[in-house]
Amino acid sequence: MKKLASFAVAAGLMATMAASASAAEVTGTADPSTTVTASTYNEQFETVITPGDLKPATPMIILTKATPFHFSTSSVTPAGWLSAQTIDTTGAVTTDAWGNEWREVYTWLGKAWIKVPASAYVITP
Repeated sequence: MKKLASFAVAAGLMATMAASASAAEVTGTADPSTTVTASTYNEQFETVITPGDLKPATPMIILTKATPFHFSTSSVTPAGWLSAQTIDTTGAVTTDAWGNEWREVYTWLGKAWIKVPASAYVITP
């Protein structure tokens, strides 16, 4: 029954789009003496994305177990925990006095720091 209802809704949406497209008003008349030249379609355009807009990809971290995150690398108590998942980093990396690698990541609370566990995989682009 669900499939039939989904099909009916999809068909209704397609019919609505077709009706609105065919109802669009066409203005002007075609002049049979005009011809279309290749230069009509080869006009220069302004580039939207420039090389300066491109930024290198940041590393991803695959967490294999629950990992605490902190708002600073010197924080003792965690601000929360991240479950096993793949997370994106900001690219910022630091090392503490004990040689632990800390990476800044995006969380639902904003940017935070995690001490990269030995069981995690860091994927660099």
